[in-house]
Amino acid sequence: MTENVWQLEEGEVRKPGIVHVVMLALFTGIGIVVGTFGSLAIPIGFVSAFWPGQAVQSIGSIWFGWWGAIASGLFPMISNSLSGSAPLPVSFAYLPGNLLQGLVAGWAFRKFNAHPSLPTGKDWGVFILWGAIVPNAIGAAWGSTMLVSFGLITQAAQLVTFFGWFVGNTIPTIILGGLILKYVSPLVIRSKAFCKGYWA
Repeated sequence: MTENVWQLEEGEVRKPGIVHVVMLALFTGIGIVVGTFGSLAIPIGFVSAFWPGQAVQSIGSIWFGWWGAIASGLFPMISNSLSGSAPLPVSFAYLPGNLLQGLVAGWAFRKFNAHPSLPTGKDWGVFILWGAIVPNAIGAAWGSTMLVSFGLITQAAQLVTFFGWFVGNTIPTIILGGLILKYVSPLVIRSKAFCKGYWA
C-alpha cells in the first residue's frame, strides 16, 4: 500500500507562502512555453493535433492545488496570443474551461487518494480518467462552443473540432503527463511547494 501524501502528519501545519507564488509564476511560464510550442507544432485551424499544455494544467493542480489551477487558467491566454491560435477575446472566453481543465485532476487526486508518482494501477486510472479524459472533454466542449459563439467555426464543424481538440490534448497529456508525474513527483512531494490541500 502506498503512502497517503495528502494527509497532514501529526502536528504538521501548512500555510500558503512565497514558495507557492513562485510556483504559480514558474508553472505559468512553463505553460506559456509548452502551450505556445503545442499551438505552433501541428495546428489544425483553431486547434492543435498535439497540445501538451494540458499536461501542465493537470500536473500543476495535482502538485500545487489552486496555485496550479490558476496557472492553468492564465498561461493559455498568453500562449494563444503568442502563437496566434486564438484572438484575445476568445482566449479570455476559454478561461473557465482552462481553469476546470487544471482543477479537475488536482481535485480527483485528493478525493481518491491517488499518489502523484503513479505507483499503482489505481493511480494510473485516476490520472488517465481525471487528469486526461475528463478535463480534455471539458476543455474541448467549452473551447469548441466558444469558437461557435464567436463565429470562428460553424455549428456543423463543432463536433469535428471537439474531437480534434480532445485527441490532440489527451494523447500528450497521458504520455508526457504520465512520465513527468512518475519521475518528478518524488522530488516535488518532498518540497515545501507541494500542496497537500488546495492552498498549501
